[in-house]
Amino acid sequence: MESKQRNMEDNAEKDNVKSSVPLSCDSGLDKKRLKDILENIPSAVMVMEKPDAVITYANKRAVDLHGLNPCGMKFFEDTAGVKIYKRDGRLCQTEELCTYKALRNGETILNVQEIMERQDGKRLIVNVSAKPLHNDNGESIGAVIIFDDVTESVKTQDALKESEERLKNAQKIAHVGSWVYYTKEDKALWSDELFRIFGLKPAQFGPTTTEYVALIHPDDRERINKSMEKLLFSGSLAAEASFDYRIIKDDGSIRTIHSERRIAELDEENKLVKIAGIEQDITERKQIEEKLESYARDLEKLVEKRTRQLKDAERLAAIGQTAGMIGHDIRNPLQAIAGELYLMQQEVDSSPDSTCKKAVQESLVSIQEQVDYINKIISDLQDYAKTLNPELVAVDLCEVIPQLLSTVKIPNNIKAVEQCDKNLPSVRLDLTFLKRILVNLVTNAIQAMPNGGKLTIEAHAKKGHVSIIVNDTGMGIPDEIKPKIFQPLMTTKAKGQGFGLAVVKRLVDSLGGTITFKSKVGQGTQFKITFAKEKE
Repeated sequence: MESKQRNMEDNAEKDNVKSSVPLSCDSGLDKKRLKDILENIPSAVMVMEKPDAVITYANKRAVDLHGLNPCGMKFFEDTAGVKIYKRDGRLCQTEELCTYKALRNGETILNVQEIMERQDGKRLIVNVSAKPLHNDNGESIGAVIIFDDVTESVKTQDALKESEERLKNAQKIAHVGSWVYYTKEDKALWSDELFRIFGLKPAQFGPTTTEYVALIHPDDRERINKSMEKLLFSGSLAAEASFDYRIIKDDGSIRTIHSERRIAELDEENKLVKIAGIEQDITERKQIEEKLESYARDLEKLVEKRTRQLKDAERLAAIGQTAGMIGHDIRNPLQAIAGELYLMQQEVDSSPDSTCKKAVQESLVSIQEQVDYINKIISDLQDYAKTLNPELVAVDLCEVIPQLLSTVKIPNNIKAVEQCDKNLPSVRLDLTFLKRILVNLVTNAIQAMPNGGKLTIEAHAKKGHVSIIVNDTGMGIPDEIKPKIFQPLMTTKAKGQGFGLAVVKRLVDSLGGTITFKSKVGQGTQFKITFAKEKE
């Protein structure tokens, strides 16, 4: 790209230079003047004559380059005291020498680089031209050889090529391409790597402004246009622009590019002449950054989840301690109360009928209900805190569900409906756990319909799973409560401890099932429990 840039700038300068051609030349040079010219020109000149290729003339520069005076030597016998190699280091055979081709074959050779090794071991890279000499009759009588020491020039060129190659490799490794844009010509010089980044075939010039804009992602064009307007109208060599944007390659793939741009040249009127910049493909870096950001977000969520779990574990430990205390300190006297209550009921039932007997019986029923409620609280608390070890057996839901529901007292103002698929397969469950699950859900449904309604319990099989659905037409669950519905101590009832649904969730989880719900305030709630069918 650097050589292209130099050529463009050189051509611009040549447009302003007028060439001058002499109208005539003085051909009347005498031998002395001609010799003076030959002795003082910077090129080495030698003349050799047939038939033996004897060197008959060598100017001062030729003697200096040879390191000795080659005059009188037969070139093809001792090669004028030097060895000639090709640029690749191979020794030249006689018929490959430029002098041989000019002298023996009558060829004109122009600007061939060879390596000349002198007798003192010093090596020079020389640029050789050779032309046959003819007499007045057109017969070949010898040859003139002109050569220049281009060792330093070649080293400089080789170093430049090596530097450009290193730059290309560095750009390829770093996915960085460089460019220079000439505003007046609307032409850009692109490095090979920049062509590769954009998925284009390397060419003398990069795409035009219109072609380049077409490669930019449509969503990024306006933003780039604003950045470039700010740069172009700055009128300062210190102006720079830096931004990221996306391109769409011919194959449809999208790459993310980071661009660094600056004003490189202004003319005498402070108008823009040249802009330079680099474009780096940062697609992979962007993807890694996005992944890291995603990992960071996931890590934050994980930390929050683990923190909640830790708090839940701490709370569960506290609940476990409370459950143990309650189980010992409350259930024992509660059993005594239940026993005494039973005896009282027996005594009252056997007494003569009276208004007093009826009032006492109603009071005893109320007391029994409260005892049962206290016992349920203790059971929920202990079930939530204890380790669950289900004993799985094959269960026929169509047979078990009606039996379990018969243990729940359903008010007269609530219509209960059961629906069960006739061909429902058996499921491996713990019967005790299943009873607790359904009793809790049905009890909640009944409590959600104080003014009556409809309770529906369904059991269906679908795609390898069995589902139990409990529907009610009650008050529904408020939206703000829904995220916390399965948490312990969460309740919307004035009379409740908030362990019912938390226990249900733990029991369902222990059986390898899932529980979900949907609810709308004023319309009712549906809980759906899903278990895997028993493998046949």
